Amino acid sequence: MDYFNSFAISASGLMVEKLRMETAALNLANANSSAAPGAQPYSPLTVVSRPGDAFEAHLGVGSDNAAPVVTATVERQSVAPRLVHDPAHPNADQNGFVTYARVDSLTEMTSIMRATRAYEANIKAINAAKAMAQQALDIGSAK
Repeated sequence: MDYFNSFAISASGLMVEKLRMETAALNLANANSSAAPGAQPYSPLTVVSRPGDAFEAHLGVGSDNAAPVVTATVERQSVAPRLVHDPAHPNADQNGFVTYARVDSLTEMTSIMRATRAYEANIKAINAAKAMAQQALDIGSAK
């Protein structure tokens, strides 16, 4: 059995979950950012992950391809901005409304927690594969 394939599968998952966590942190950092009148506020981002083209190859089926198992792209969400009436704010328009980014902090925190758990699961899978490889080496070296 090729243990490097199981390492590659988990490493691909680690990269996606790291990107998901970074994206949620960026959204949280911009949750209360306002835009000047006439300008577009920050648009929240989301990570879309798709299976790679060579998943079967990582399981030993088909050709030996080094393509990632999971691919991820970061896409902008198309959500309407949040309007708050605050005439004293420097970014208020002529009607006294300030345009803020529409970032749901609860959703972003949930996304961070899910990404953390998935990251931990991938680490456990790597450790299990490493332990199995070590056991196989120990069996082969025993006399």
